[in-house]
Amino acid sequence: MFKSSKKPTGNVVPKPTHELVLPTVEKPLKPQPQSKAPSKTTKLPSIAKGGNEEGKGRPAYLLHRDLVIGRGSYGQVCIASREAPANSKSGKRRKFASKCVTLKPEPKYIAKLQEEVCVLKELRGHPFIIQLYDVLCISSELFIITELGRGGDLFHLLTTHPKHGVTEAYAAKSISQMLSAVTYMHEKNIAHRDLKLENWVLMSPNAWSDLKLIDFGLSTHFERTSQGTKLMSRVVGSSYYVSPQVLKRSYTEACDLWSLGVIAYMLLSGAPPFFGASDTLIKQAIVNGTYTFPTSLFKDVSEEAKGFVCSLLSYAPEYRLTARQALNHPWLLAAAPKTVSYSTSQSATLSNNDTEGSTSMSS
Repeated sequence: MFKSSKKPTGNVVPKPTHELVLPTVEKPLKPQPQSKAPSKTTKLPSIAKGGNEEGKGRPAYLLHRDLVIGRGSYGQVCIASREAPANSKSGKRRKFASKCVTLKPEPKYIAKLQEEVCVLKELRGHPFIIQLYDVLCISSELFIITELGRGGDLFHLLTTHPKHGVTEAYAAKSISQMLSAVTYMHEKNIAHRDLKLENWVLMSPNAWSDLKLIDFGLSTHFERTSQGTKLMSRVVGSSYYVSPQVLKRSYTEACDLWSLGVIAYMLLSGAPPFFGASDTLIKQAIVNGTYTFPTSLFKDVSEEAKGFVCSLLSYAPEYRLTARQALNHPWLLAAAPKTVSYSTSQSATLSNNDTEGSTSMSS
């Protein structure tokens, strides 16, 4: 068994609420009259500043409300499309993902949305983070337009895999890409706070295609001081992945590394390290901090891989690897040597397997 030397005390915090963070738009649109009968499609004129690789005058988006790819307490995510650029060879409409949010006249709610959009803008350009294209406001709805992951999420891949697990090489490749994204975020003083299999999408139906991080509704900027990172206290996250420190309302960006440790464990075994018959029991297991590597699930997993998981699931945050340290872990360097090194101080170096860079966008 693996457990911290210091046993936590106190009651388990009740189930965290999935509060979402929303943004203000750069240029509000005038309210648009809505038809009496809801339409399956809605025309969304672009309002982003500057323009993009296709020129200044972007065509309008078409929102396909009947093509829903995700739902949540905030609303839903639908497919959006727009006309192909004039120099396009295929001539097909380009597809995007559109997060559709009903606006509420509440300052805290709007501030959350503002934070989400600010984070997406700040993280544009990283190869393993979903790219923001537009933020639109029509009547009482907000639309956050991002690139579309066409291969589904990692949770779907893991649960539909015949052995309910993936190869060690695939896990190493996936975790390397995740750590590249998280390192980039943390160097910009941004914590995601909801890392889970469902929030990593494949960019194509090919299982070995690149992963991209999505859903920044719970992300936030954190503050570094001379004494260290200022502690956060808001209880957020998803049951299986949340760190003990989040449940105890005193944590730093290291909570993201714990979540990645859970993801690594699940990719290697097909099962979570902490479980229970209810959310309360799951959280009790997390606060207790004890987990094992059952032979039935880890018989084909190397000791180096299990050691990597332990380095992220270290109960005490001060002994947990940082994102940068984890990215340079010997297991990852050996199992997935061709990855991406991307930080705030240096440009991305793509592996030989990468055929296309990320889309650049103007501010």
